[in-house]
Amino acid sequence: MRQGFRAGRARSVRAAPDLAAVLGPFLVWWVAVVTVTTVSLASIPVVLDASYDHLRPHPVWVQSLVRWDSNYYLTIAERGYVSPEMPAFFPLYPLLVRLVASTGLAYPVAGILVSAVATVVALIHLRRLAVDHFGPAETLLHQRAVLLFLAGPSAFFLAAVYTESVFCALTFAAFHHARRQHWGRACALLALLTASRSPAVVVVLAVLVEYLTRPGARGHRVDRRVLWFLLTPAGLLAYLGYGARELGDPLAFLHAYDHGWAYQVFDPNVPATVLHVLGEWAALFVADGGPDVQNLFGHGLGPFAWLFCLVVTAASWRRQPAGFTALSLGTLVFVALNSNLQAVNRYVIVLFPVLFAVTGWRHLREESRFGLLLLASGAVMALGAVLFTHAEWVG
Repeated sequence: MRQGFRAGRARSVRAAPDLAAVLGPFLVWWVAVVTVTTVSLASIPVVLDASYDHLRPHPVWVQSLVRWDSNYYLTIAERGYVSPEMPAFFPLYPLLVRLVASTGLAYPVAGILVSAVATVVALIHLRRLAVDHFGPAETLLHQRAVLLFLAGPSAFFLAAVYTESVFCALTFAAFHHARRQHWGRACALLALLTASRSPAVVVVLAVLVEYLTRPGARGHRVDRRVLWFLLTPAGLLAYLGYGARELGDPLAFLHAYDHGWAYQVFDPNVPATVLHVLGEWAALFVADGGPDVQNLFGHGLGPFAWLFCLVVTAASWRRQPAGFTALSLGTLVFVALNSNLQAVNRYVIVLFPVLFAVTGWRHLREESRFGLLLLASGAVMALGAVLFTHAEWVG
C-alpha cells in the first residue's frame, strides 16, 4: 500500500509542471470563447425552436454553448435514448455529464464543466506528446503546439457541450502511454474511447501500429503485452449489449441513421466524395442573388480542413512515427466514407500529428510568422463560434 501511495504521489508531482504549463493558456482561451459567444448572443438574440426551451432558465453564457448535437447529449444524459435517432450518439460523454449533474448541477452546466476538464486533460497529454516528439529541450515548440491546438479553426467545439474534448483527452492520453510503452494503460483508455464515438476504431488501429513498430520489436516475435489490445473493444461491446437489452437492437447506433440522417450513405469512393463536395461548395459562388458568403464559410470548413490535413500528412509522414501517420490517414478516410464531409473540421481536431507537423515547420520559426498564423486561425475560430452560437451550421 505504501508503495502504491508513493507511486501515486510521484505521478502527481510529475503532472504538476504539465498542468501549470497549460492552465494559463486554457483559461485565456476558455474565457475568450465564452466572452465571444456570450456577447454575440446577447447583442443579436437568435430565435430557436422548442427543442431549446430547456435553456431559458440558464444565463446567456450557458445557452451560447449548447447548440445542435448538444441537445441530444443532454437529453441522453437526463432521460436516456428516448427516440430512434439518438443511439447514433455514443454513451460515454452523456454518462460523464449525468455523473457530474448528480452533484446537483444543471445538466447544461455539467456538460460545459465536463468539456472544460476534458480539454485540460487533453492539453496536458498533448504537451507530453510534444515533449516526446520534439525533445525535452524544445520548450517553445511544446507551448506552440498547445497554443495552436486552442486556436484551431474549430477549437470552440472543445468548450461546447460536444464530445470533442473527451475524445481528444482519451486519444492523446492513449497515445502518450503507447509512446512510453505502457500498453495496459493505453488499452484501458482505448476501451473507454470506443464508448465515445465510432472513429475510435481508427485510434485503436493507430495505437496498434505504434505497438507493431515500437522500438525493439523483432520480426514475427509475439509479445504477450499485445493481449492488452483485447480490452479495447470493451466500451463498444458494452454499448452493443445495452442496445440489445434496452433498445432491442444491438446495432441501434447504426440503424439510427435511417431515422435522423438519411443523407449519411456509406460510399468507399473517397476521391469521388471529395470532388463532389468541392463541386457543391463552388456552386455557392453562383447562387441566386450572388455568392452565399455564410454557407461558403460554414460548408467550406469541412472539405478544406480535410484537404489541408491530407496535404500536411503527405508532406510530413517520413518525419513522424508510423502510428501518427496511421491516425491521420485513417481518420481522413473514415470521416469521408459517409458520402459527405460535413463536420470534418471538428472531427480532425484530434489529429495532433498534423498539429505537430505545422508547429515544427521551419518557416514558422520566426515569432512574427507564428503569431500571424495564430491570429488568423483564432479569427476563424471566433467567427465560427459566433455562427455556432447563432445556430448556423459550422460543423
